[in-house]
Amino acid sequence: MQYILIKGFYYVVKQSPDADSVKFKATNPALWQQIDTENRQIFDQKLTEEQGAVVLRLQGIDALETHYSASPVPTPQDVVGLTSTILTRPGNPSYGQLSSLALWSAEKLLEMIGVTQVRWRSLFGGSKYINEAHVSDGENSILVKTKWEERIPGYIVTGDVELNGRPLAWAFPGTTTLADGLTMSNLDLASILDQSLNYRLLRQGLVYPYYFMTLSSVLRQRLIAAVQQAQADAPSLDQAMQPNIWRLDRSTAGLAIARMSEIASNTALYPYLFRRLVKHYYGQQMNAYWTALRANATVQPASDVMTLDGFFASGNPYVFVISTQDFVRLEDVVEIAGGTLKMNKSPNDLVFLS
Repeated sequence: MQYILIKGFYYVVKQSPDADSVKFKATNPALWQQIDTENRQIFDQKLTEEQGAVVLRLQGIDALETHYSASPVPTPQDVVGLTSTILTRPGNPSYGQLSSLALWSAEKLLEMIGVTQVRWRSLFGGSKYINEAHVSDGENSILVKTKWEERIPGYIVTGDVELNGRPLAWAFPGTTTLADGLTMSNLDLASILDQSLNYRLLRQGLVYPYYFMTLSSVLRQRLIAAVQQAQADAPSLDQAMQPNIWRLDRSTAGLAIARMSEIASNTALYPYLFRRLVKHYYGQQMNAYWTALRANATVQPASDVMTLDGFFASGNPYVFVISTQDFVRLEDVVEIAGGTLKMNKSPNDLVFLS
């Protein structure tokens, strides 16, 4: 893949950054047009909506979810129009994972770009945005309370845009002597990868790895090594002073599935699996509601209780296992038995096809 280096500024005040996404505005907006992407239309729309800024999706990593909701589930034709004075349609709340750790990881990313003393404000539905923060200005720090007031220098290396209009980026703090608009190969990028926020977050055990087939092996191997180092460090760290997801992760240890709210609030789990669980749970709730509607039931279906029945019915994609050099189905690496979910391969060993 060919990448392009784009210089610009990060913006965080009145925004909702997390540990794998942050808003960025290019110094030279014309450079965006050099990205070869099939998602140009949605990307250009996002740029227009946000005054030339766009949310980046950091490559190779996956942060704990701070507010994730399942997509709407299509209503079966046979229940369209059915109503009940007794039954209540299930809500579709957003769920966050271990909110304190998710927030810690987000604030570490902010610290890496020179943002400290962050004050968050909650929105309806559980999401948060930064109401004010101190932003480094050389040797000093200034308090910023107004949207677009701060100009936090940084640069990114990107080669594509994902479906939601976010550039898939390697994000870097500060300035560089490399030229704005410089085209880079995988090897070029690999030579500076350890300076990226992506790599540093993985190395500190603050985010999970999340690899796709479009990621070059030369880059993936660097990230794999960073994760392995973070995992090796985890037992010796003081969790109160330096949290590390690998001390808390339940993905490969196994997780007894009970209530969605408990999983969200108490468990460090591979975010990909967490999102699958949220979707699965919401689908179960809606199916129970529709079944009750069909039967003209007089008792509301139980809420918050989840089983793993049919977990792979909504999708059982192929994944590539690095250690065995083999393509397998998701159900081959995610075991379900007796109400327990467990990965038999580390997230660091998996590559997703799409």
